[in-house]
Amino acid sequence: MKKILIMTMATIATTVATAQQLSYPKAEKDGTVDEYFGVKVADPYRWLENDTSAQTAAWVGNC
Repeated sequence: MKKILIMTMATIATTVATAQQLSYPKAEKDGTVDEYFGVKVADPYRWLENDTSAQTAAWVGNC
């Protein structure tokens, strides 16, 4: 039982240490706005939905 607890704690500590080192690339925002039933909703990251664009591929390559 102690071994399982120690192994679990070590795994959690390693995971937390690794997660704190991650840094995501900055994503550009655009001015895309949709209107639904008279309500305007901003969607500044819509360009990331186009998975075949060179801009999206460059951003994913930086991850």
